[in-house]
Amino acid sequence: MKVCLALLAALAATSAAAQSSGQHPITFDDYAAVRAVADPQLSPDGKSVLYTVRVTDVDANRRKPTTFRRSLDEGANAVAFPDDTTGATEARWSPDGKWVAYIAGGQLWIADPMGGGRRQLSKLNGGATGPVWSPTGDRIAFTSGVYPDCATDDCNAQRDDAQMKSKVKAHIADHLMFRHWNAWDNGTRSHLFVVGTDGSAPRDLIPGARYDVPPGPFGGSEAYTFAPDGQQLAYTAKDQGASEAWTTDVNVYVIPVAGGASQPITAANRGADQNPVYSPDGKWIAYASQRRAGFESDRWRLMLYERKTQRAHEALSSWDRNADWFEFAPDAKSIFVGTTDGSRDKLYRFTLNAAAIGGRPASLVTAGNNVAFSLSSDASTAVWMHDAADRPAEVWTAGLTATASTGARAVTHENDALVAKLALHPLEEFRFAGAGGDTVQGWILKPPQWEPGKKTPAILLIHGGPQGAWLDQWHGRWNFQMFAATGSAVIIINPRGSTGYGQKFVDGVSKDWGGKVYKDLMNGLDAAIAKNPWIDTTRLGAAGGSFGGYMVNWIAGHTHRFKALVSHAGVYNLEAMYATEELWFPDWEYGGPYWDPKAMQSQYRVYSPHLYAKNFRTPTLVLNGEQDYRVPYTEGLSFYSAMQRQGVPSRLVVFPDEGHWILKPQNSRLWWGEVQGWLTKYLNPEKPKA
Repeated sequence: MKVCLALLAALAATSAAAQSSGQHPITFDDYAAVRAVADPQLSPDGKSVLYTVRVTDVDANRRKPTTFRRSLDEGANAVAFPDDTTGATEARWSPDGKWVAYIAGGQLWIADPMGGGRRQLSKLNGGATGPVWSPTGDRIAFTSGVYPDCATDDCNAQRDDAQMKSKVKAHIADHLMFRHWNAWDNGTRSHLFVVGTDGSAPRDLIPGARYDVPPGPFGGSEAYTFAPDGQQLAYTAKDQGASEAWTTDVNVYVIPVAGGASQPITAANRGADQNPVYSPDGKWIAYASQRRAGFESDRWRLMLYERKTQRAHEALSSWDRNADWFEFAPDAKSIFVGTTDGSRDKLYRFTLNAAAIGGRPASLVTAGNNVAFSLSSDASTAVWMHDAADRPAEVWTAGLTATASTGARAVTHENDALVAKLALHPLEEFRFAGAGGDTVQGWILKPPQWEPGKKTPAILLIHGGPQGAWLDQWHGRWNFQMFAATGSAVIIINPRGSTGYGQKFVDGVSKDWGGKVYKDLMNGLDAAIAKNPWIDTTRLGAAGGSFGGYMVNWIAGHTHRFKALVSHAGVYNLEAMYATEELWFPDWEYGGPYWDPKAMQSQYRVYSPHLYAKNFRTPTLVLNGEQDYRVPYTEGLSFYSAMQRQGVPSRLVVFPDEGHWILKPQNSRLWWGEVQGWLTKYLNPEKPKA
């Protein structure tokens, strides 16, 4: 590793571009110094915003959050909320703007907007997360971890204490979904609670339930919400018993706030339904819905459930994009929708007619990459997160009309000083003919050391999913600029399977993993080289994680055009992938379980990289997290073993304390050192100049 890091240091030191401009290629220290701005929350009157900034302390191996409050007036200063010593997160304004709910020390608190009048509302063994205010302002919903068979919080505490003190740490299972993402099932479930702001005790609304609200592993407070009168809650849950591991049938439920039985409102649909939002007049519940059962990447349709008739219909049936985020306008005559479109996240507004059917979208915020929208109570002002591949995310704001946004500008400038020191190029977009003759999109990123006419190596990046997308964003893990800092151009392709180009394009990867998507990637690489003749075709690398790691493994057995490969958490043996936790994934992607003769003949024995191990020649770095239960780390071990047994230059890096993603700061530093060092060693092994 010392040699690899020395090579990287030499490249940075000899960068002509950096020397001439006073800027330098991004280093890991720069990458770690980015202040991660997130979770903007606009006050009801549209005058102030709360947001969180996470700062990385690599030496302490942790990230510290601080919530800030800032007026939207230009030049206003940010003030830590509730003070500069409290690590508050998930700050949420009350409907009247007089109070803020937040999480601190793992429990629920409220304070006034200046941080005064603080009161702790929860003291639960399972903590608290995800506060959501009732429109009446007298209650807050949140979630907490419980043992379903415990009737009291003391019981929960005793159960945790017994597990901690036990000298036996064996995992015992008699059902599937015995582990998920990066954690084993310890018997707890996340339950939906309500607490009054008057100091009354929190109440578990779903006592005894053996399901999670929100469903794991990544759901948040978008999964539940109050009705306008505060008398009912709608929430998302997956109550499927023994079939939980192989079904995607998530449902939306409603429950009286006063207590009572939950009722599903989406039971007729066997796909997933999630994230309910009531219309301000109480007539509708909007939610996102997938039609096809078992397919986790089906289009998220925007559905409207009429509470009076108890019937639902699709609101935007002719709009071939996902409803990723949505909120009604105050008059309930239009609805805002956030979605990925053409490799950027954007905001649209649809007018609803009498039957609540949407017309053509009005583009409100489409420049750059935009997520996490929050609106004022009259929907005249919005704040959101805005970023790009050459700029970390900051809070932005704009005024909103029925058809446009006005006066868009940055509110925060947390990373301006850092960015000013860095040599960063923007992405350059191009398009090319894909495997089916269709148009496919890609980008190229020049390295900071780029010089006209000088031959430059290039790295092909392959995204995971397989249904996902590379966006024009400051990626928190697969950061494009960090790859470019090795002195290589970065070629970024969105092949079939990528979101933002219509559902047919998304569907094109399933049951064809090594087929047209591989052709798309190779066509994109060829197109990038043709458009940029300065790319050195003798020094090409490829890197990817998850499905991207699978594709790197596939590339290893199907072409020798690359000088170096990096495979992170890559699928290697399709049959062995039945050790994953979410079995609906191989069932859909490979056409069924491996004991199904048709699936075996058409998928498992065709598209599994391990079948082509005899062709491995390219030097390959293999990285995995031992707590990765999505793609078990044994996939990486098998791939590495095949490389080593055949004398192929290869290196294995396994993180025993990480899952599918490498997140701890010091582990991240090692990951980047290994990845950058490997690619530099084989693509750009220049000697430092004396």
